[in-house]
Amino acid sequence: MTLRGGIRGGGAALAIYLLTKGDNQSVQVFDVRGTCQPDSLKKSLIEMSLTAELSGRTKRGLYHVVINPRPREDRLMTKAQWHRAAEIIERKRGLTGHKRVMVLHRKKNRYHMHVAWERYNHDTGLMNCNKHSNYDLKHCRRTMEIEFGHKLTAEKNNERALLKELLPNLFAQHPTGRGFQQAVEKAGYTLAIQKHRRPYVIINRKGRSFELVKEIPKVRTRQVREKLKGLNLPDKNEIIDAIRERENSRRHNKTREQIASDLKQTLTRDAGKSKSRGR
Repeated sequence: MTLRGGIRGGGAALAIYLLTKGDNQSVQVFDVRGTCQPDSLKKSLIEMSLTAELSGRTKRGLYHVVINPRPREDRLMTKAQWHRAAEIIERKRGLTGHKRVMVLHRKKNRYHMHVAWERYNHDTGLMNCNKHSNYDLKHCRRTMEIEFGHKLTAEKNNERALLKELLPNLFAQHPTGRGFQQAVEKAGYTLAIQKHRRPYVIINRKGRSFELVKEIPKVRTRQVREKLKGLNLPDKNEIIDAIRERENSRRHNKTREQIASDLKQTLTRDAGKSKSRGR
């Protein structure tokens, strides 16, 4: 499943896009909630975007998300599950109770759902914040996949998020550079240096490097330099080259072992055939 979303304006333009068949095989207005004219998608979206524009706070008064399940899983989605998917997003994004429209498209024999919310909160007079949208949608996607029994989407890389939790704690807990270095190594990383305006990096076991200052919020390069002063840190490129050489050697050795194993099996099988013929 994929979820793509962001803020936008132009309710009329969005309505035209959602209602135009174009490459879509079918277009269905799935739900309209909270607007003055729920029988008209176009008038509803104009109303939703115009409210934000009249508030003077923004010209992008809509939050638009596309919910795109995997092939075959899209056809298993029930009406209740499509509504539940929208509910999961609006709860996470603080849009519960906001005006909302849902339009179901079928394209290349696959279904996907467009959902748009009004960002303006009529109770508080505030605009819904757009911070952390991508992160929230990833969380929503995982929630939907688990709840609907869909195949889980592989995470691209959670390491940076883990580092942003780990490194600030290690940096605060260890007042000396040597203590910090040992703690980093115990966690499975190597502290190294590079020729750059942000010279300090940590390298994981696979040879991927992360700039140290970027992973420790509210800490500046000069603070890191002060703590690590006096340490003889290895060069980033030398560490990465050594890791890659080790991995290549490991793969090479594994290949030779496999060849030896295959050869042994072949000889054993041939010996068995020879004995059978002898009998």
